Amino acid sequence: MNSSLLHRPLPTLNRRSLLASLSMLTAAGLIEPQLVASVLAGERDLGRLAVQAPSSEGTWSSLHVEGAIPKDLNGTLYRVAPGQKTNHGVQLRHLFDGDALLVKYQLREGNATVSARFVETPERLEEAATGTMLYNEFGTLAPAPGKGGKNQPSINVIRWDGRLLALSEGGHPSAVNEQTLAFEGYWDFHGTLPKDMSFTAHPKFDPETGVGYAFGTHKGRDLALTVFRMELDGRLTQIASLPQPDYFMVHDMLLGSEHLVFVVPPVHYDLPSLFSGRVTPADALRYAASDPTRLIVLRKDGTGEPVILEQPAGMVFHHGNLAEAGDLMTMDSLLSPDASIFQHLAAWSESNPPQAQLPQLTRLTLDLKQKRVTGRSVIGEGQEFPRFDTRMSGKATRHLYTMQGGENFTQQTLVRHDFASATTQHVDAGAGNAFEEAVFVPRHGKSSEDDGWLLHQGYSAVRNETYLDIRDAATLDRAARVWTGQHFPIGFHGNFYYDV
Repeated sequence: MNSSLLHRPLPTLNRRSLLASLSMLTAAGLIEPQLVASVLAGERDLGRLAVQAPSSEGTWSSLHVEGAIPKDLNGTLYRVAPGQKTNHGVQLRHLFDGDALLVKYQLREGNATVSARFVETPERLEEAATGTMLYNEFGTLAPAPGKGGKNQPSINVIRWDGRLLALSEGGHPSAVNEQTLAFEGYWDFHGTLPKDMSFTAHPKFDPETGVGYAFGTHKGRDLALTVFRMELDGRLTQIASLPQPDYFMVHDMLLGSEHLVFVVPPVHYDLPSLFSGRVTPADALRYAASDPTRLIVLRKDGTGEPVILEQPAGMVFHHGNLAEAGDLMTMDSLLSPDASIFQHLAAWSESNPPQAQLPQLTRLTLDLKQKRVTGRSVIGEGQEFPRFDTRMSGKATRHLYTMQGGENFTQQTLVRHDFASATTQHVDAGAGNAFEEAVFVPRHGKSSEDDGWLLHQGYSAVRNETYLDIRDAATLDRAARVWTGQHFPIGFHGNFYYDV
């Protein structure tokens, strides 16, 4: 499909005409009415516009490019996001709510093609056929109870074993055709992922072997944190089962040269409330401020007993790198002093959600011989979505790339940390713009960890349009900006894969 034949690009808007134009876009079915109402009321318009439902599904080529796409950058960037903030007339409350939308950018010899498609799970198709919201979302109950919840594959997307896997933590991954983005079924890794096991949205991959590591929670009596090795034949091998006293919120993990580290905050699900069907998973979360945050250190081969270290209570979603040198480890995490982020996210759709304590980029030093944390320092404030050159996993890295937030959970500043010089470099998205997590892509044949590109989506409220930024990782200078002619919701994670 070509955009010149099947799709009309959205009009270019200046800031003065933006609000007036929203009404026209609503009438054309390009913007959700509830979104426009909040914008016209002066409510945090950028954060809402950045996550609005896509203008269309399809494939577009002949895109407008500012600058030049590097000709040696030949591959595909995949992104996934919650795709809408209403469901058949029901306003969705939580930022995590909404059917998953996949977007892919194919870069070939300086040209770009973009595709977007909802992940058509059986639950999405059933709701579309009935015209009714039937299934609970993470933070929104369906009008009529009885169907249970959705496993929205809207957090991350990886290429594995000849297919895309769209990921969340609610259950099994969704297998997606990497060419057409068509849903192919829920994936159990050739029968090796148990039916009652969730699967992380953040698997990690050993840069030396290509083997992956992942985890899930056993939803039976033991609530065990179960750790898997993702074999190159596509199957899983269980390497550890760590029984837990509660169903804890563990989102990410760290991969070192010899060990894995799981950071378990004192945030768990109230299972009786959750199983009652009267509250959402978001409403069933509980925070125990008097309990510690636990660090579980496990050997990658699954041998030996795990080492458990304690830190003050707090919340964490994401981590940077884990560097190992003998018995000493250095790890970078985005730690929050409390769990107020959950209150903010759960009330995201309200006009004045409660403010959250901002996460801090924190470096911890672990001594496995002494079995204690020997160092803790704050490197940056109010940052999220850390990425680095994953070829350096397990080694000391010089650079880490993060996003700094703006209002209503928008990310508006790209930050480059240089640990060797203890300096940071910032790139602001500009007024009316929001950024998405940046993905580091090394240049072919180059080993330096800043010799590559940063790829990230952005959104312009002035144009009501999504773009792809390609920046030099060493300087943060923009090489190219690819305008899509569409708007896609800004989401959380994604990955780039070179052509084989």
